[in-house]
Amino acid sequence: MRLKAPVYIALAGLKDFGRLVCALERAPMPTFALKAGGKQLLAAQLDIMDGRPVIYCIEAEVGSAQYLAYRVSNGVEEVTLADSVGNPTFVYSPILNVEKFPAALSRAAKVTKSSGYTVIKLKDMASLAKVAAYKTIYEEAPLPLFLAKEKGKTIIGTTMNVSENESLSYFYYVLVQGEPAEPFLRYASQKPEQPSFTSSLDEHGYIYLKVIRLAADHPLVKAYD
Repeated sequence: MRLKAPVYIALAGLKDFGRLVCALERAPMPTFALKAGGKQLLAAQLDIMDGRPVIYCIEAEVGSAQYLAYRVSNGVEEVTLADSVGNPTFVYSPILNVEKFPAALSRAAKVTKSSGYTVIKLKDMASLAKVAAYKTIYEEAPLPLFLAKEKGKTIIGTTMNVSENESLSYFYYVLVQGEPAEPFLRYASQKPEQPSFTSSLDEHGYIYLKVIRLAADHPLVKAYD
């Protein structure tokens, strides 16, 4: 199969990237330090859409750092670049320094929203939380929620295939009023309450979903009017 150029999607900042690769994961995802489009990037692949890798990234100078360190304590997030795994209160994503890779990966694909995800608009945040949290039934990490602007509105959603054999990739989303400042969504499957945004992971009896802010609108999502 011919390797297709990936879709690079910029995140809002280092905290969003650290949250993406580390927060709520059974094992942190690896971080790739690479150069693409003349820029030095920290990157992680989360999805494949129509045979194209979907890579989330930020611009960053890694220097001699070997790990990305992340922790959230008492509602405060910390993300730093580290030379070693030295503090047990952090979780660490290994930084893999890429010297050379296939030429197709070094250029961004030219895609349009109409050729991106198959979009499904949900009625409420509880429905979205159920989509993102379904893997926790199998003791797997929940799906990340991506927050972006679309036609002046704020949307939050997640990607999911209906089945492993499904060729289409879906993006489920809802509109939100304003832009939440908190980095997590708290959801209770056994309590009659609506999901709410939070900075803390300390309350028991909830499923927590990480919110990842994009630097701009989602290039693969065309929201409904």
